[in-house]
Amino acid sequence: MKLKRYIMSVIVFLLLFQPTIITNIEGVEKVYAETTLQDVEKAPPPVFIVQGSIKTDVDCSEEAAELVNAGFTIRFDTYKTTTDENGNFYASIGNLRSTFKEDMIIEKTGFLKRTIKDVELQAYSTTYYNNIFIIPGDMNGDSVINFADCVYLAKMFNSTKGDEVYSADADINKDGAINMSDFTYIAKYFNMTSVAYPPYIDLTPTPTQIATPTPKPTSIVSATPTPDLSGLEIERKFLIDASKIPYDLNKLYKFELEQAYINFSPEIRIRKVDDWMYFLTIKAYVDDMAMTREEREFWITEQEYNTLKKKIEGNIIYKTRYQGLDENGVMFAIDIFKGNLAGLAYFEMEFPNEEEANKYIPPAWVGKDVTNDKRYKNGSLAQFGIPE
Repeated sequence: MKLKRYIMSVIVFLLLFQPTIITNIEGVEKVYAETTLQDVEKAPPPVFIVQGSIKTDVDCSEEAAELVNAGFTIRFDTYKTTTDENGNFYASIGNLRSTFKEDMIIEKTGFLKRTIKDVELQAYSTTYYNNIFIIPGDMNGDSVINFADCVYLAKMFNSTKGDEVYSADADINKDGAINMSDFTYIAKYFNMTSVAYPPYIDLTPTPTQIATPTPKPTSIVSATPTPDLSGLEIERKFLIDASKIPYDLNKLYKFELEQAYINFSPEIRIRKVDDWMYFLTIKAYVDDMAMTREEREFWITEQEYNTLKKKIEGNIIYKTRYQGLDENGVMFAIDIFKGNLAGLAYFEMEFPNEEEANKYIPPAWVGKDVTNDKRYKNGSLAQFGIPE
């Protein structure tokens, strides 16, 4: 009897308070659900780590190398970092996915931007990209190394740190001066573009081993022939009377030259030879004497030549060049000018060093030695014509 009464009491209690119990249960579930959601939202996303290093072929001192290596921006769609003085970089990227791909872009003023496509990243792991080779010479950041970069540097040529026109970004080797050593890299990689970088090959994805060997310049430059990087032009120049030339010109090598100047200091010259060879040359005086000049010459296409021709300063020079061997077996050149320079003719000899140049005794039939008279340099002729 007592058991029945107890059971009845429980049933009555449940009937009376059932809505409250159900409500409380639903409330607990709601609080639990909200708490779980908040915990998920507050949980940190998976971490993706990318680390590695860049490498250039800039020839400089150890102190300058720190300036060269530092400051490269390593950029992804959602994150960016910069290299330290050793060229190393480290990136920690958060993403809710377990794996994803993004392009890695490496750039710095004065260097050719490089993009490594579809870098694959794994959650809670490190991806290594060591010794990524970056090419110097893209001064204006247009992703191609060409004449525009020459003109850019020319505006600062011979400036040094502290000068108003000096730019540390344009000083590729960080020696405190904008000079021919900086032009060397433009000549070396002339016509190279960002899209022409070779594929990055990660041979050993460990932090202690080099992942990519430095590419050789010849494997990454464009189809344009390798430029002449010999560096110095040591030349003596003499006026001549064309009617007194003792050689049979028909038996000498003959070239028709057209040349003009984009800039005069430093001297940036374009030249067409026999309507099928085209060159861009940069020259600068080593000292106040005109016999020795630094020179960088490299091939360009006909299209590039015609584009540059629209930007010239001064007059176009037309001349016929004859080349042959003198009595001692040494190559000489005879230039006979045309157009507004008609009547002017030169006899020129080039030498391996200044000692040989100074010892040279010209043949009796040549005229005045104008080697050190800058008025007779072709750049001056293009500006002012034949000296009076």
